Amino acid sequence: MEELTGPLEEVFKDLKRQWKDFQEAEPFLHVVQGFIHAIDWRERWIIGILVFHAVMLLAALTTRKSSLIQGTIFLIAAATVWGSERLNALGAEHWQSFAGQNYFDRTGVFMSVLVSGPLLLAMFIVLINYLISCSAMLVEAKRKELKYKARQRAAAEKKAAAGGGGGGAGGTGGGATPEAKKTK
Repeated sequence: MEELTGPLEEVFKDLKRQWKDFQEAEPFLHVVQGFIHAIDWRERWIIGILVFHAVMLLAALTTRKSSLIQGTIFLIAAATVWGSERLNALGAEHWQSFAGQNYFDRTGVFMSVLVSGPLLLAMFIVLINYLISCSAMLVEAKRKELKYKARQRAAAEKKAAAGGGGGGAGGTGGGATPEAKKTK
């Protein structure tokens, strides 16, 4: 038992140290505010990115009945998120030609927050729309199946009642109808 207490004590000491470091770190709200204040929101290309996101989100919400448009939105968003690392590298290389400052660090925080994040939200909306439409199709298919089975049962019962169970030629033999049994 003592063999376990030594390593466990080390783990708990490490967890306590990390918790203390986390509590002493700058609050998340301050980090977010710093990020927002560091961006010049009046730059045309940033406004263009925001308009692009607004159009994508609006299209994802308003075209939920059109599978073609929803699929196109999903593919555009997925391609942009997939290529965001390359876009970040290009932005870091050529930022002087279109931006007032270099927003493109090696970790890609700017691209993740301002480009990929909203696109992932649009993709999530499209995914939810697909799940809703798939569940509606599943319900409709099950209803049709149940109606089909009910028609088959009704036809089988009608056939059994009219044919007397198929007990031979002319309805004679052991498979007499209930009316024939009453007359005997």
